[in-house]
Amino acid sequence: MSLELEFDYEATTAAMDIFSQDHIDTLKDWTQTLDKSKYIPKDLTNKQLLLFYNACYGDVEKTKICIERYYNLRKNTPELFDNRILSLDDMKTCIEALEYSVLPGKSCKGYDLIYHRLHLTEPSKYIFESAAKMLFMTVDACLYKRGPQPGHIFVFDMRGVKLGHITRVGLLPLRKFFQYIQEAMPVRMKSIHVFNTEPVIDKVMMLIRPFLDKKFFDMIKFHAKEEDFENFYETIIPRSSLPPDHGGTLPDTQTLHKKCMQQLKALEPHFAAEEQQRINALPDKKREKHMERAFKNLDID
Repeated sequence: MSLELEFDYEATTAAMDIFSQDHIDTLKDWTQTLDKSKYIPKDLTNKQLLLFYNACYGDVEKTKICIERYYNLRKNTPELFDNRILSLDDMKTCIEALEYSVLPGKSCKGYDLIYHRLHLTEPSKYIFESAAKMLFMTVDACLYKRGPQPGHIFVFDMRGVKLGHITRVGLLPLRKFFQYIQEAMPVRMKSIHVFNTEPVIDKVMMLIRPFLDKKFFDMIKFHAKEEDFENFYETIIPRSSLPPDHGGTLPDTQTLHKKCMQQLKALEPHFAAEEQQRINALPDKKREKHMERAFKNLDID
């Protein structure tokens, strides 16, 4: 599988609220002027560039900054972006213990929905780096299939989250996680809805608040178990776009999760091609070190 993303370029650009092919050409020319210290591939496709351009609402200079941060973070955070192979032990544990989905429906305003929660609630089953890697794989799968969108909403369910889960989260990976989401992820983030807020939410917020800018913090909306969701269904996410545990009519979360994992498995060649594109953009010495580290991290039968 090549780097070519699945969405239709002509149909997508025709539907975008802001688009100029001249801007995409300008970005393509800009990538050719960069030296390898920026870690940005020179063979970025128009579809890849379009994701960043859309995320930055057509602002070319902001798009350049987003691209630079994206490739810098992916280079310097291999635990979140490299070896995206579902058969690795840490990923198999993640698949068993957690649930993910690109929900089939849309929000009331037409935004894509990314869903995540625990399946097994024992803290010993939770590995933050693997959980974050799988979340970003799910986002990438959504972009691969659907392309640029007017917005994305994250839906997190806190059911079963305990203090033990929080103690398994390292501060450095957490900082990089939020840095990527806020500064580099090529989506228009609209809101993050957190269902079933547990008493531990105060400790969660104490942990993550230092890494959140005000704009992102204001996007987070908490929903208690006893909340009346009728207004939520009418104005934010309709029942038709939610699983039954949240009053919706979609299949159950395990069914959605298994379908998502099948899609990620099918995209493994694409993930490998994207990683190789990043490796090829590295200076020679750093490329050699990257390859050595990759071989050490792989389990070879």
